[in-house]
Amino acid sequence: MKAEKIQLRQEIFATDAYKIADWLEDKEVSKYLNEHQNVSKSIREVLQRINMPILTHVFNQNGSFFIILEDQRPIGFLRLVPKGYMAEMVIVIGDKQKWGMGFGKNAIIQGLNHAFYLWRVDSVIAKINYRNERSIRVFSKVGFKPEKELSKEIQYSISMEEFLKIS
Repeated sequence: MKAEKIQLRQEIFATDAYKIADWLEDKEVSKYLNEHQNVSKSIREVLQRINMPILTHVFNQNGSFFIILEDQRPIGFLRLVPKGYMAEMVIVIGDKQKWGMGFGKNAIIQGLNHAFYLWRVDSVIAKINYRNERSIRVFSKVGFKPEKELSKEIQYSISMEEFLKIS
């Protein structure tokens, strides 16, 4: 399957939320995330409390949350959080069988399109753990550059100008 075939869907269904909780409970998937440890438990509690098929409003608080789809099947998620004139991006390919196939790169580009063309931010950042070689590689491939070193991670960024040159 070609990585170009992915889509970002902002509508979050209960089935997506269960899948996200499963991914976040997988140590290999979540080991570099900054999410608090009980986030999957929190998602499951919300699912029990809110008996609704669509949970878009829950996941889109403080930004935009997208399910990454391949052939209409969830394989990961992408979150954009506005921070003044910039946005922070977090991406997870939760389906480990899809790792290394270009899905992350394609999702990042689609997320950048959203941030730059719909939100009109000046730049997008990603805070990546020093040991997360996969994320460092994919964000660098897209055009992100290291901007500053933090205690456990490096902050990468790309400006709208830089993105327009490569897109």
